[in-house]
Amino acid sequence: MIKKIQAGDTGAFDTLVRKYYRSIYQFCYRRLNGDADTAADITQDVFLKLLENIQAVRMLGKFQNYLLTIAVNTCNNYFKKEKPACVDLETLEMVDETDSSLEKVIRKESRNAVRRAVNELPDYQKEVIILRFYYDLKIKEIAAITNANVPTVKSRLQQGLKKLQRYLADFKGGDTV
Repeated sequence: MIKKIQAGDTGAFDTLVRKYYRSIYQFCYRRLNGDADTAADITQDVFLKLLENIQAVRMLGKFQNYLLTIAVNTCNNYFKKEKPACVDLETLEMVDETDSSLEKVIRKESRNAVRRAVNELPDYQKEVIILRFYYDLKIKEIAAITNANVPTVKSRLQQGLKKLQRYLADFKGGDTV
């Protein structure tokens, strides 16, 4: 598909955008603490940067990882320019309608607590947590996307998980997670 886009096939680019837009938007949305408008703007920037540099693209791995690398860098550039206000993420997952009302409330509160905890993490830990658990990427892939070495990614992941555990234990009134 990249070869078609490089040859000027706009339909192929439209197909690529349709295929990856939601995934890149969700990363940006989570990374930006639920700022939907800015996430949409940055997602558009990611695809514009791809289009501007399409002739230089040489695929060696998964294309989604290539786009996530652009998204990570674009989000980081945004944070360097401006510090946005922290906003809680809204629930993206659908709740199973067969659950009782109490179970739905408990599940939603738990998801919200996890989102708040992730939002409390430093940006470099938040990135690693999002890429590992929302995108199910391997440590090596995360290292390549974030331009960090593997031990650094492992450290950020471990420290981020410990902070999440402490935050969630505090949220539950001191219970261990």
